[in-house]
Amino acid sequence: MKKLISIAIIAGLLAPAISVAQSTVDKAAHGVKKGTTKAWQGTKKGASKAWHGTKKGAKKAGNETAEQATTVKAKVTDKKSSEWVGPEGQTIYVDDGSRYYWINGHGKRIFVSQAALKARQKN
Repeated sequence: MKKLISIAIIAGLLAPAISVAQSTVDKAAHGVKKGTTKAWQGTKKGASKAWHGTKKGAKKAGNETAEQATTVKAKVTDKKSSEWVGPEGQTIYVDDGSRYYWINGHGKRIFVSQAALKARQKN
């Protein structure tokens, strides 16, 4: 019971300090001119930029991870073609059903017909 009362007292003392800290806005830090009433606009713009940057980075990391995972799986389960390359020079894999495919930047298998393949240049 003593712990409950002490926690309630501490929470009662900290609540006003927390609410005051949240209500003050440093206008200069958010890129808003002094004297304007819309101090939240600078914060909103910054948060929006940060969100878009985070979203873009997460998509890029996810695509790279998916591509690497699919490539490793293909190396283990399927055969790499030594005589063919893709239309744009991609590495070609042959699955169990003798179908040819390459892996795009998003980690997806792109199946191609044998007619669309090019012969590998040997140096």
